[in-house]
Amino acid sequence: MNKVFYMVYVDGEITPTYKHESKEQAEKEAKILSEKLGKETYILEAIASVLVENDITKRVDSFEKACEYLEIKHAFACCPSDNKHHKAMVSLFKLVTIAEAWNKADDFVPDYSNRNQYKYYPWFQYNDKAAGFVYAHTTNSATAATAFVGSRLCFKTESRAKQFGEQFIDLWNDFLLFR
Repeated sequence: MNKVFYMVYVDGEITPTYKHESKEQAEKEAKILSEKLGKETYILEAIASVLVENDITKRVDSFEKACEYLEIKHAFACCPSDNKHHKAMVSLFKLVTIAEAWNKADDFVPDYSNRNQYKYYPWFQYNDKAAGFVYAHTTNSATAATAFVGSRLCFKTESRAKQFGEQFIDLWNDFLLFR
């Protein structure tokens, strides 16, 4: 919160309605309302502000935040840490968890039995200069019987799939490559 401000609350009323820049202005309004309504008034000083991010791609920008959003409280064990596939499996689990959070926010449940529902997923190509995969494009499927990535990593819109592919490219590379 950047700036202190004051509001007046009238006892028994629903909510304060006017923001005052100074305590003196609030006191003046409080006196007027108390006299006019015959009720006790209170001067409230703002001490904190709260703004909840509504954009799921900003609100859930990591595995930890996806777990918090989905209320997942337990750590997971997918394979022994000395297994050569451990990093890939952990990365895949993180991708699936983040995708689940984003799809929950979009009220999207991929349904491959519904041939009218489009499902979008990121597509990658290997880039020698990047020494890894890079986001190439988004593709979709509605009536095709094939599924290249499965329902856990697809999205309601092309833009959501693209952002997921770009924003989490490091996790994708950890999943797709031996590194």
